[in-house]
Amino acid sequence: MADIVDEIRRAYAAVGIRLDQPAAYGTYYRLRCAACDQVLGNVGDRLLPDMAAALVDQQFDLYATGLLGCDCGHQREATRALAPARWATAQAGAGG
Repeated sequence: MADIVDEIRRAYAAVGIRLDQPAAYGTYYRLRCAACDQVLGNVGDRLLPDMAAALVDQQFDLYATGLLGCDCGHQREATRALAPARWATAQAGAGG
């Protein structure tokens, strides 16, 4: 199970989100902004290998345009640094 938690941690770290301590019996972990520490939600550790990266990748445009993440804008900046061209495409698609 530690391997999947590390994988989840790496996937969300790429977009500026950190995994907090387990929220309930070690099955769910809080997602927190790596910059301002705001709680952004929860994620379970029952994902299959490579699923966390796929989820974050599929939500990239939402993080890039600020529709997911927090108001401080850290996820927008993290996605911009991660993939500038993809970030720009997301901005154009969102009208901004």
